[in-house]
Amino acid sequence: MTEANSQRTYARLAGLMYLVVIALDIAGLLIVSQVTGNGNFVTAAHSIMAAETLYRVGLGLLLAGSLGVIVLGAALYVTLRPVDGNLALTALLFRTVEAAVGVMGVITSFTVLRLELAATHTGAFSPDQLGALADLATNGVGMQVDAITFSLGSTLFFLVLLRSAYIPRILSAWGVFASMLYLAVELLSLILPQAAIVVTVATLPVLMAEIMTGGWLLIAGISVRSAPV
Repeated sequence: MTEANSQRTYARLAGLMYLVVIALDIAGLLIVSQVTGNGNFVTAAHSIMAAETLYRVGLGLLLAGSLGVIVLGAALYVTLRPVDGNLALTALLFRTVEAAVGVMGVITSFTVLRLELAATHTGAFSPDQLGALADLATNGVGMQVDAITFSLGSTLFFLVLLRSAYIPRILSAWGVFASMLYLAVELLSLILPQAAIVVTVATLPVLMAEIMTGGWLLIAGISVRSAPV
C-alpha cells in the first residue's frame, strides 16, 4: 500500500472514530446522568441501586469512548504525519493523556459506585461520611484535566489539517477556533468555578467541528494531492 493510500485509509478510520467516540460519550453521559439524577448522595445511591446494571452500562460506554480516543489519535497521526510529524505526534500525546485521564475517571466512578451501594446498607460509615468520600473522589479536577488535554490535542490536529488542505480549510479553521475557545473556557473555569455554564456553551462549537470533520473524513476522505502550506 502506498503512503497516499495508507493516509486515505487512516483518514476514513479517523472519521469513523470521531463519530463513534462522540456517540459513546454522549450515550454514556446520558445514561449515567439519568440514573443518578440531581439529588444528594443518598438519593443517587438508591437510584443507582435500583438501576445498577444500566449505570454500569453507562460507565462501560464512557470507558469505551476513552479507549476509542487512542484509536482516533493514532489514525489522525498516521494521516497527518507527512504534513508535520512533530505537531502530529505532540497532538497524539495530548489525546493519549486525555484517554488515560478518562480511563482513570471511569475507574474512580466504579469506586464511587461501591461507596454509593454501601450507603444503602448499614456499615462502618454513615451516608454523610460516604458522601464526603465520594465528593473527594469526584472533585471535578480530573474532568478539567481531561478537557484541557483534549482541547490541546484537538487544536494541534486541526492546525495540521488546516496546513495540509486535506479537507476544506473552513472546516479545519473552525476546528482550530472551536478547540482554542474550549481550551480558554476550561482554563477560565479553573480560576472561576462559577463559569461552569460557559463551559457547556463552549462545548457546542467543538462538538460541531468534530461531527462535521468526522463525517467529511468518513464519507469524502482526504485530498492527498493537495500540497501542505
